[in-house]
Amino acid sequence: MSTRAIILDVGGVIVHERDQTGRAKWEAQLGLLPGELTRLVFGTESGARAALGQATESMVWTEVGSQLALTDAQTTDLRRDFWSGEQLDTGLVTFIQGLRPQYRIGILSNAWSDARSIHNAKFKFDDWVDLAVYSAEVKLLKPDPRIYRLVLSGLKLAAVECIFVDDKLANVLAAQALGMEGVWFRDTRQTIDDITECLFRR
Repeated sequence: MSTRAIILDVGGVIVHERDQTGRAKWEAQLGLLPGELTRLVFGTESGARAALGQATESMVWTEVGSQLALTDAQTTDLRRDFWSGEQLDTGLVTFIQGLRPQYRIGILSNAWSDARSIHNAKFKFDDWVDLAVYSAEVKLLKPDPRIYRLVLSGLKLAAVECIFVDDKLANVLAAQALGMEGVWFRDTRQTIDDITECLFRR
């Protein structure tokens, strides 16, 4: 059966934290090790709950600010700087946009409740993505097979008609177990080449 859609993760695939300046500034100020701030933010109890739609992003930052003994104003500044390094993978996105309208484009992301509005505002996903499924909205996380079935149902396609791209191998393997073609993102060029190979092979 021929491919009819490409489904992609967001963080680590379409969007990257390549500029760590904002986070590094706060780590230096707070005496944290490189990467420790990122682990703290995503490792909070509310951070884990937010990905399942059980907490808001504001609740996450309230907990982070409390753990770091920050004022409300400092927490607001940290939140801004934490996300300031997000950059669109323009090479991959240009390639993906060029596949439309022959192929439908889907997003399947483990993300907090504000992700859809933020992504649409910053990266205009709603202009070139046919369907986006966010974990917080459906209260399921990859690699749970139920969340993959939701995006397939939304696209009205069978698993064998889709290519799935993620930077986490466990998520790719889960998609393959359902019958999708899987591409494990390691870098932009490799991912474009692997998607192209899948399209020509089918």
